[in-house]
Amino acid sequence: MKSFSKWLAALVVSAAVMFISLGYFASSQIMFFKLRDVEIVKRRETRAKRMNMEEYDKLPKDIVNVPSRFGYDISASFIYPHQTNKWIVICHGVSENKLSSTKYVNLFKDMGFNCVVYDARRHGDTGGVDSTYGFYEKFDLETVIEYLQENYGDDIEFGVHGESMGAATTLLYAGELSNQAKFYISDASFAKFRDQLTHIYTSYSRVASPIVLLFTYIFLKVRSKFSLYHVSPIKVVDKIEQPVLFIHSKRDSFIPYESTEQLYDKKKGPKEQWYPERGNHVESYNRNPKEYRQTVSEFIERYAGWEVQNNRRQ
Repeated sequence: MKSFSKWLAALVVSAAVMFISLGYFASSQIMFFKLRDVEIVKRRETRAKRMNMEEYDKLPKDIVNVPSRFGYDISASFIYPHQTNKWIVICHGVSENKLSSTKYVNLFKDMGFNCVVYDARRHGDTGGVDSTYGFYEKFDLETVIEYLQENYGDDIEFGVHGESMGAATTLLYAGELSNQAKFYISDASFAKFRDQLTHIYTSYSRVASPIVLLFTYIFLKVRSKFSLYHVSPIKVVDKIEQPVLFIHSKRDSFIPYESTEQLYDKKKGPKEQWYPERGNHVESYNRNPKEYRQTVSEFIERYAGWEVQNNRRQ
């Protein structure tokens, strides 16, 4: 009996050590994941003909370090090829940087709008120790928008476009902090960060997933002071008064498009949805450029009342 008790105790201790280790490892991967190098992004976007650096460099712009409330600088580019008070603030996805948003700069520039792109917390040239998937990032988005309003005209009108983590950040900003934008475009957001982690963990082990998620929650709370339960756009999307266009490709294997369906259903007031058949995660524009442009331009014209120029790329 004693030997059995010792064996059982050893088993429990071993299991606890294993799950604690997995929780610590998982929280490290979440907070400090590997970022894509800027030069790699340049080569990828150039080869795909979504970026022409010579054309991009010629665009009139101000490259600014905007002070974050968290003690680091936010690297932002305010791009103004048009004499207009209408701007689009663009938020990139996880592991990317502001150059990844060049395709959207081209999209909105061709529609006649000015653009803001910036590196999210810990990404590109922006400071910050860890990534929090919208928890702290939404405040940096608010700071960039405040800088835009304070420095580029008293009559600024703006919309916000975000993809993946940037889409979640956009919805959290709109639902928790401000409703100043004319509209929001959410491309491939998760509904709940907790569910997204569960989706990833379950692909490795259905049995261990809930326990690893618990220890991940504990370590994130201790190490970064944020709760994964508070990174939940679906909890605040019904508070967004402005129109929202929800986009999500049906073949997204990283964030299931059903997450965006849930967000759309919860959103009150003006909203639209589009779920293209082609494209994996954040590839809706890459794989369906003409349809993407048409969907976005019609949404902006209908809900913001902005005149969209017709010089769209073929």
